[in-house]
Amino acid sequence: MRQQRLDLNDVAIFNRVATAGSFSAAARELGLPRATVSRIIARLEAALGAQLLYRTTRRVELTELGRAFHENTAKGLDLIETAGEAVIAARAEPAGLLRISAPINFGTMLLIPWVAEFLEAHPKVRISLRLVDDQIDPLAERLDLAILTGRQPDSSHLSRRLSASSLILVASPAYIARRGKPEGLKSLATHDFVLFSSDKGSETWSLDGPEGRVDVTVSGRVHVKGPHAELRAALCGLGIAMLPTAVTAPYIERGELEQVLPGYGRHDGTITAVFPANRHQPAALRAFLDFLVAKMAERESSRPLLSGGRKAVSRSR
Repeated sequence: MRQQRLDLNDVAIFNRVATAGSFSAAARELGLPRATVSRIIARLEAALGAQLLYRTTRRVELTELGRAFHENTAKGLDLIETAGEAVIAARAEPAGLLRISAPINFGTMLLIPWVAEFLEAHPKVRISLRLVDDQIDPLAERLDLAILTGRQPDSSHLSRRLSASSLILVASPAYIARRGKPEGLKSLATHDFVLFSSDKGSETWSLDGPEGRVDVTVSGRVHVKGPHAELRAALCGLGIAMLPTAVTAPYIERGELEQVLPGYGRHDGTITAVFPANRHQPAALRAFLDFLVAKMAERESSRPLLSGGRKAVSRSR
């Protein structure tokens, strides 16, 4: 005969009766009528097909089966209560492990220093950081948070916009010494570029400029995948690259890269924090999201203006 499914509420009430030693005492603790408690225990015994309690006028005693059932289920109920307390504590105070992914350049140049600052302020939080330029699905990868650029997040995820983003054209001093700086869009045909979307030797780039958006065909001898590789290729003098201002700024300041055609770039992107849809976000995730938004806002407010009066904003493709 198949056993009926047990109601955990009935099991919890049985354990309260077993601990209190009477229906009346347990009923007072639970705020229930004594008759209701008695009826629930009878229902549990019927579901188990076994007598759990000996009833007397003043007290109840556990049968041998009742004693074994009480000892075993009390452990499980304690575990459930402990787990619930842990969840409540995690929502109240940032704690536990956060699994995060980000583009390589964004992660190495911005996120890792920010992670150090965040962990200093939240000693109960741990972070597992995965840096990868490929676009990934946070849910499939079991991530708590993914920082994405260059595309809209999947509608099944929640997201928070962190920043607008811009790309600029840069080249190394060695490349410029060898080939010169382009003087206008027409001169781009005589230059080599670090290609990122095709290995056919040429590709079309859309650039924002004084006359609006224009499409230009560029060519190059090297094709690489990912902004991190594009940066290294540009530093090695392999051609002109289109890279995020967030990534190129320190290299430009140190003289390792120079901006070319400063009136042209891309200014329509966003950096987005994406996370699985869940009503009960852990406190650590909520705190880290707020922290990221604040850090990006702080960074944008201190950014110098680009050519043409546009404030520089970051983007990692």
